[in-house]
Amino acid sequence: MLRVVVTLAASVVVAASCGSGEPTCDQGIDTSSLLQYRVAPDAHCPTGHSSYGGSEALDVAWASDEHQIGGLKASLASAIEAVEGPVRAHVMVLRSELPRFEKLFGIRPGCLSVEAATDKAVVILHPFDADLVNKSVPMLPPSLLNERGGLDAPEQAVRLYMHQLFEGSKYVVWLDCDTIVRKDLTPLRTKLAESGRTIGFADRWKRKSLHKMMNTSNPCNFEPELFEGLLNFSNYNSGVYVVNLDLWARNGIAERIEDFVSKHNACGGRLWYAADQVPLLMSFFLPVLKGEAEDFSVFGATWNVDGFGCREEVEPERIELAHVMHWTGAHKPWLADGWHRQLWLPHLERFSDLFPALKE
Repeated sequence: MLRVVVTLAASVVVAASCGSGEPTCDQGIDTSSLLQYRVAPDAHCPTGHSSYGGSEALDVAWASDEHQIGGLKASLASAIEAVEGPVRAHVMVLRSELPRFEKLFGIRPGCLSVEAATDKAVVILHPFDADLVNKSVPMLPPSLLNERGGLDAPEQAVRLYMHQLFEGSKYVVWLDCDTIVRKDLTPLRTKLAESGRTIGFADRWKRKSLHKMMNTSNPCNFEPELFEGLLNFSNYNSGVYVVNLDLWARNGIAERIEDFVSKHNACGGRLWYAADQVPLLMSFFLPVLKGEAEDFSVFGATWNVDGFGCREEVEPERIELAHVMHWTGAHKPWLADGWHRQLWLPHLERFSDLFPALKE
């Protein structure tokens, strides 16, 4: 029998929200029917969750609010199923929403964890405060916020601070909530470790440049001699990536991003047209333009096949080859108008199987 442990960490922790740099998934359906758990009378609090599985365990992270619960459940279940070894699954939530997630995951009041049936994964809830991310939340046009929802929500930026909040985790695979994992993610960690670099992105199925995400007139007068070169870099989607948190901290990546956001906000939020994806990419691209060695790796496009939420028709080849399917776009699979739900629903249903001790 599988054994899953759902744990609530006492420390504050990090992440990012669904659809980073893309239309977000802050719209939702009533989640009351998606997660209804009870705590078994003999429930107890496990210890050692932060070191569960030892060095073999793969750390995977998400951030969620109440509207993304459906996506979180399916993505988390798919990752646990796809990864061959043990998984430490980190779920970051605003501290103000913690009671909701305690209830949803069946965490007994006063108890930091609850066990269900599996021997493969530990799920750790990490509350964080909104002021943690204040310096990295960019100003965005009202029209964009009306169209795409909570691109300025704290969950969008909290992943930038994982180095402060994930105790004992060096390599972390980040997943947006609107993803489904179909292949073991461990090779991403292995490849990044071998490269000696800070971060690894998945290539685009069809190349997109940063040009489309930036205000090409450069109204903020941002390093004009480098700005044109920046526009030519690939606009990697940051809904799936792997990061070395030790190098992230040592190289001051979060501070770089905060500096870019400060410049963007100081000129009325007119430097780029998205949330934290653009400054995240800029923090790795600008040093290259200044003559420094690349500090990012690029993996195959199959690790982040996007567009399932903005393409009503997806080529069979994309579906067949996708290691990670990504519902970028407005039609998230947990919404009433969601697209390609037949590819997503089995993973949502599997989540309940992973927690049989908690089901009503």
